[in-house]
Amino acid sequence: MTLKNEIKAYCDEIGVDLFGVTSTEPFERYLSELDERKGHYEQRWGYRIENWKKMATPKKIMPDAKSVIVIGYYFLTPPPAEEGHRGKMGRIVAFGHLAILKKVRLLAKFLESKGHKAVTGGHRKEAAIRAGLAQVGKHDLLINEKYGSWVAYQSIITDAELEIDAPCTEDVCGDCEKCIEQCPTEALYEPCRVNPLKCVCGLLTAPEIPQEHWDKLGLYILGCDVCQECCPKNEGLEPRQGVESLLPGWIGVDPLLAEMLKLDEKGFQTKVIPYITRKITGSTLLGFMTRYGWVKKLLKKIKGGGSKETVPETFVTASGKLEVYKRNAILAAGTIGSPDLKKFVEPYLEHPALAKYARWSIERMNS
Repeated sequence: MTLKNEIKAYCDEIGVDLFGVTSTEPFERYLSELDERKGHYEQRWGYRIENWKKMATPKKIMPDAKSVIVIGYYFLTPPPAEEGHRGKMGRIVAFGHLAILKKVRLLAKFLESKGHKAVTGGHRKEAAIRAGLAQVGKHDLLINEKYGSWVAYQSIITDAELEIDAPCTEDVCGDCEKCIEQCPTEALYEPCRVNPLKCVCGLLTAPEIPQEHWDKLGLYILGCDVCQECCPKNEGLEPRQGVESLLPGWIGVDPLLAEMLKLDEKGFQTKVIPYITRKITGSTLLGFMTRYGWVKKLLKKIKGGGSKETVPETFVTASGKLEVYKRNAILAAGTIGSPDLKKFVEPYLEHPALAKYARWSIERMNS
């Protein structure tokens, strides 16, 4: 059995759904896009651009790298409950990130046990295309022939010399532009191009959300599934059962807004953030250490990968910030507009950062 077949067999054993290998050549299309669309990233993510470029140039991470392994995990879960006034968590936030993180770390350890180097957190999108796993759709997400866009990907840069797979080259969307038409904030401004400063996912973790977007965010607290839910390539897919959630059970993918708005800082820092960090790191001690605003320092020390890019963006941005969750829950409550939620929003009318969102929400309830 070749090493590649051994790796593939191990991936099957640990529940990896997609496996492919590509070369260590720089991901030029992505690098060019970063330069062409620099204005979309500089304002909020300027400090990360150079690291993104580095992670898209495998030999800058590992000079003796021979291959880039890409794996994918299908995370579509059954529809959430509908009773009660609930918000939404994007499925990638609730289910996708955790499963693929666990699997990529296991695979890295497997490679090391075979005497090879393995660095996780390399560039994913172009790597998956070049490894033959998917092609980019007009919503700028990857589409796999079998699993649609409900796949979380991770990559490993390694010195193991493996047979390279043929890239995906077909057009997966044809004339369809449903995702562009239904994007609530018009962040998809042309096929395969999304402005992250207008995307619901980006807005929900922004320091401030422009008022022009408040009524377009729907019920989302973190993440957004609109462009995936309307995509014909995702029709008829069978949901996966028993997927482990990154979030505490009471939050899940459809948190009760009243519960989120009642949560205080102590409860957030002792129950929510340690729970998420423990899931991400696999360490009870590190989960405890995230209390009192230590999250960003902690993320630099997380084991199981050579790059902080392994850790999901929404976790990095929103961790330790209860106000992010509260603000988004307040806006979701206003979108629902039920007077039943007014008593949970009213306490924030005097809050220095959240008062303007609370006033808008209550106006909607009173109208």
